[in-house]
Amino acid sequence: MTEPLHEAHERASWAELFFDLVLVFAVTQAAHVAVAGQSWGAVGQTVLLLGIMWWSWVGTTLAVHGVEDSNQQRIFLFAGGLCMFVIAITAPHAFTGHAQPLLLAGAHLALRLLLWGEMQHKRAFSSAGTFGNWLNPFTVTLAAAVLLVAAALAPAGGMRNGLWIIAVALAFGGPALLARRLEKVQFGATHLPERFATFVIIALGETVASVGSQAAEAHLGVVAWIAVVLIFVLGCGLWWLYFAYGFAAVEHSLRTNQVRGTVVRDVLSYGHLLLVIGLVLVAVGARTMVEHPIAVAHSVTGYLLPLGATLYVTTFLFTRWRMFGAATLGRFVTALVLAVLTAAATLLPQIATLAAVTAILAGLNAFEYWVVSTGRPLLLMRRSRVS
Repeated sequence: MTEPLHEAHERASWAELFFDLVLVFAVTQAAHVAVAGQSWGAVGQTVLLLGIMWWSWVGTTLAVHGVEDSNQQRIFLFAGGLCMFVIAITAPHAFTGHAQPLLLAGAHLALRLLLWGEMQHKRAFSSAGTFGNWLNPFTVTLAAAVLLVAAALAPAGGMRNGLWIIAVALAFGGPALLARRLEKVQFGATHLPERFATFVIIALGETVASVGSQAAEAHLGVVAWIAVVLIFVLGCGLWWLYFAYGFAAVEHSLRTNQVRGTVVRDVLSYGHLLLVIGLVLVAVGARTMVEHPIAVAHSVTGYLLPLGATLYVTTFLFTRWRMFGAATLGRFVTALVLAVLTAAATLLPQIATLAAVTAILAGLNAFEYWVVSTGRPLLLMRRSRVS
């Protein structure tokens, strides 16, 4: 097994955390698109915005990974933060008009140029025998950024949406298409898991922020207050699923896996994106449940909270399989039950759906705690050798 990349700092720097503060606002703005639109198209636009923000954040995180904290790095992060700030401000209007989409696309292109220039100038991974070649994830996402400029110039509607989909798919596919190069990269095992866990916290915080702001502006009745409490308990359950056992598993896998690039690509880059999308869907759905807790939702918003929870739990099946070659039976059964609940969501009062999702996740956490505390082995679906 090759030695991991030397970690200049095992924990996130203060400049990185400042960059994350901008990202908090960006995620809120992306979620606002789904809240305002309340349609599958608006949800899709939110996912596209999250995709662009995600790969921008991943690129920034990798650019400073393994590099000593310095004034130059701080200025780089501040410049990237300014680009992300403009992206966040313009995100709600990314698919209408031309001025705001151009500002968003220009800021995104500037950020991708910053990242590409940083990697070219510093060769942050060169000592680890990394990207080296001009064709790497940073050049692929730079090409995606150019496509977004073309999308901003295109007429609003099908053509613009199509260019956005191609751009995000290109950014998403870059690490998979360049898998062989990524496998040669040496990564530290402490800094990256912490950074990706920070994004999960940011996405979890969106549930608290969106529901809290909605509750603060409304005169809540008893049922609505029950919904607020259930949503907070649900947030705790989602936190527990990741941070009680999941985070330590990621860190352990990155330390022990012979091909660390595979873990960074599949578990951190791809898996955590799905976790974040699931959490944002939960946040959007939770907001509507506070507004009309007793009503039966017949629109897309009625599906979002259980759908987000389903995606969140299902993603753990994929990440654990990629790390250890086996998914746990408990989370598989839970994902199936949540999927059935999602299909029935528009037949139930929203408070009933919320209570059911909260109870299901609480039950899963209680079961896993009992298994671990009593020393019993986890029930695994399948064992296979991870390449």
